[in-house]
Amino acid sequence: MLERVSPRSVHAMTEFTVAVLTRAGMPEDTARTVARHMMWADRRGTETHGLVRLPAYVERIRRDTLDPRARPRVASRRGAALVIDGGNGFGHAAADFAMASALDAGKEAGVGTAVVRHSGHFGAAGSYAAMAARSGAIGIAMTNAAPLMAPTGGRERRVGNNPVAIAVPFGEFPIVLDIAMSAVAAWSIKLAADRGQAIPEQWGFDADGLPTSDPADVLFNGGLLRPVGDHKGYGLALMVDLLTGVLGGGAPGAEVKRLDQNAPVDASHTCIALDIGAFSDRVGFDARVEALAASVRDTPLASGAERILLPGEREAETARERDERGIAYPADIFAALEPLAEASGVPLPPPLEPAAAARKAGAGR
Repeated sequence: MLERVSPRSVHAMTEFTVAVLTRAGMPEDTARTVARHMMWADRRGTETHGLVRLPAYVERIRRDTLDPRARPRVASRRGAALVIDGGNGFGHAAADFAMASALDAGKEAGVGTAVVRHSGHFGAAGSYAAMAARSGAIGIAMTNAAPLMAPTGGRERRVGNNPVAIAVPFGEFPIVLDIAMSAVAAWSIKLAADRGQAIPEQWGFDADGLPTSDPADVLFNGGLLRPVGDHKGYGLALMVDLLTGVLGGGAPGAEVKRLDQNAPVDASHTCIALDIGAFSDRVGFDARVEALAASVRDTPLASGAERILLPGEREAETARERDERGIAYPADIFAALEPLAEASGVPLPPPLEPAAAARKAGAGR
């Protein structure tokens, strides 16, 4: 089991992120938008898409391959269809603007769609889909990414793992499906490499296209992520590239860069908002969602299973707990923030006192 550091409050870690980003030249309102989406991932236990990325972002600002002052702008609009230019700034800010724009357009047309081009890495796709669900709409968010997979039958990187998220309003929590098209996130393999751990052979291939348990062979020695469902994952990833970079006139395929490359990422995102009232009576829709969820949860359990979970349910439970008790980061993730804090002149938040954490947890009940 990984060692974890004493918990820090969500608020304190948010303020730390804002302070680091503003010191790096980002306007405070943009920094708060970026911090909110990064903390959405950390709160839900998806630390691979949260503050673990902050040192890489700041390094890209230092290298002038990421503009902290960029503000997304509408490049063109026809009815409820928008194209947004991200100005090679933070993808979090561009995708937030895109989903907000899609929601506004959807109120009039029933469906709003915004495609972003020339953007940066945007973290967790589910955060933008969930924006729509919290507003009472259905949200879909997707992005292309630098190639880490081969098309079926190939052994060279040509396709990104291009995640898709869908979020639907539900009484208890938004039902959120957030998946990349690889068997596992690339950052999970990087963390395994950093920790000197082997990976399941189902996660990736070496440079010859053969399954490997060595994470370095997958990420650093010309290897490949394995598409989820093999040809199905490859096909879905390609379609996401067509619906983002190709559709919006941005960079597709190998033109999208990784965070560790000394060039703008140049990613493209697509955000779609469906106004439920344009398709269905809202009361009836909510009742049907409740009924379907109840039917799914009532499925007889397989041997060894404890319960049926809806997409996003475990993450929603984790978020509620971490909002109350703070986030106990894996030690290696938190340690990566220490040199960033020192270089930025922004102290890391102190740990929550055990008694204070317990009181806060009790107050949240």
